[in-house]
Amino acid sequence: MNLDRLKFVKNIDDPAGWAYEDWKLGSQQDLHWANAKRDHASADKADLDDLILLVQKSPHSVETRVTHLVKVVSTSAETLSADDWGIVREVAVVWVADFANLASIPTDTDVFGWKRHRPAGGKLVKLENLKANRVTQLWHSPEIFQRHVAGMLRLTQ
Repeated sequence: MNLDRLKFVKNIDDPAGWAYEDWKLGSQQDLHWANAKRDHASADKADLDDLILLVQKSPHSVETRVTHLVKVVSTSAETLSADDWGIVREVAVVWVADFANLASIPTDTDVFGWKRHRPAGGKLVKLENLKANRVTQLWHSPEIFQRHVAGMLRLTQ
């Protein structure tokens, strides 16, 4: 699978367990942003068809894991409700972790190549903006990183 539209990472957490654990491969879902922080700008950073890696702390350990790869399928964010996470962007699930097998879920360090500082709040971050463009420093180009991610998620032929 070609991941040339992989441009973003979003940190997500659910204190009760894995966020979006019930999402199925190929389904369309609402990806949430914080309403209290008025995160429309963050939700609207991605263009239609851009890919986003979702990363979250494991409820069973201190490790951070890549749990989803999603494709943006709506043109802009919407406010669906006034609750804490009422801002949404519709996405299609391209890859989802096997939550029943923790060892099979790639760690953040394995995917990115370094132990990232995970900012809280769930903002959408461009890969090129991670730690002073460390993706390009370590992987030499976005294309090499994208191929690496495809391999890590077993999305290659």
